[in-house]
Amino acid sequence: MKKIIALAAMISASTFAAGAYAQDTGVTAPAPSAEAVTIVSVTSAQNTGDGSRLPKSISNPTPDVTQAAQAQVEADPSLMTALKEKNVELNNVVAVDTALNGGKTVYIK
Repeated sequence: MKKIIALAAMISASTFAAGAYAQDTGVTAPAPSAEAVTIVSVTSAQNTGDGSRLPKSISNPTPDVTQAAQAQVEADPSLMTALKEKNVELNNVVAVDTALNGGKTVYIK
């Protein structure tokens, strides 16, 4: 009986610990460095012939998508710096995706 109670206490404690850990990871991701920024040319990605396809919202973005992406880049000084290091001009940015690890994929025309 004592073993069952001890086992139940361990399972209960590990469940709460995992929940607390999950809440702690909700903090804003750190600013991306140039290494954490991937640049994808929309025109090159369409012409690779390797069978991969970009979503239509990225390969043929609306002006709203492009404006939102450029505003997102402008609002993030570290992302602006990373793009400058990679010689990417803001007016060429058409979309931005953020990975779970905080890395950014910037789609350019």
